[in-house]
Amino acid sequence: MSENANRKHVLVLSTGGTLGMRAQQGGPLEPDQILQNLAYWIPELEKYAAFTVEIVANLDSSQLTPSIWLKLATRIERAQENGECDGIVVLHGTDTLAFTASALSFLLPGLTVPVVLTGGQRPLAELRTDARNNVLGAFETALEGPVEVMVFFHNTAYRGNRATKSAIGDFDGFNSPNYPALGRAGISWEWNEALFWPQTRRPTIYRPIPGSLPSAPWVLPWVPGLDFESLAPALEHQWGVILEAFGTGNMPFDKPIRDIFAEFIEKGGMVFIRSQVPRGRVMLGTYAPGRAMLEMGVGDGLDMTREAMVTKLMVLKSYGLAPEKIKSMISKNIAGELADSH
Repeated sequence: MSENANRKHVLVLSTGGTLGMRAQQGGPLEPDQILQNLAYWIPELEKYAAFTVEIVANLDSSQLTPSIWLKLATRIERAQENGECDGIVVLHGTDTLAFTASALSFLLPGLTVPVVLTGGQRPLAELRTDARNNVLGAFETALEGPVEVMVFFHNTAYRGNRATKSAIGDFDGFNSPNYPALGRAGISWEWNEALFWPQTRRPTIYRPIPGSLPSAPWVLPWVPGLDFESLAPALEHQWGVILEAFGTGNMPFDKPIRDIFAEFIEKGGMVFIRSQVPRGRVMLGTYAPGRAMLEMGVGDGLDMTREAMVTKLMVLKSYGLAPEKIKSMISKNIAGELADSH
């Protein structure tokens, strides 16, 4: 067998983003064709592995829709079933990267190869860019890291459904507020293998990728002085609501507010609570309002990120499950998104 036949192979799926943009004649950054010729911009990649680049989309990530999550999931599933690659790198804009990473972790619970999402705060074509190092690190992670969906950014590998964008103007653009990093790339790699999502917790039988996803649940950050009377008509068009409450899940829950959500739940709607505070977990039984929510049937978001909770609910809803089943599953681990993963 030739040396080339023994080389590892990485499948690169590009969705666009700042990493692949370029300003035309002093104008704003716009999607370009840079990523179609990735070897030209980062020739060192070929020292790591053979690789193939496929363009799934070429958009600013704020324009990406859940249909792209399904395209990516379907392509990843086909690649692993056919044994096409040893790892997969998804190039993605940073604004919605954590949503895509979370969605893929729930759509692909039966992964057999590492999947790594990365991007850049500055375009690859610029001299002072972080994108080059991020892509190189993502390749290493896809070849040497654990079999799960990850985000690699600024020398750090995070579990994908634990990561969130945390900075706009810094190269250190992501963090994982409620779960330690899986690995860090310094002079040498340091992996924390005890944090990897274990094979024993993966399902042996799992649902096929759905043909479509429902609209996102309504995310409502609660603030003092919110006009709650306007909620009732708005709720008529929603199937689910994520209330982002204060602290451990506390918020006003006197009778007028309680009646609005009680009627919504009675009609088949679902209400969930998560905290506005990035670090820590919801504990609904701590205060009287939270206890009243639990008694009424409000679901507990525990320590999930907004991205993980939104996408998990969308995937569960796509299976046609009853509201009570979804409510029970939201607090159960699917892919390491909850605090009880270890």
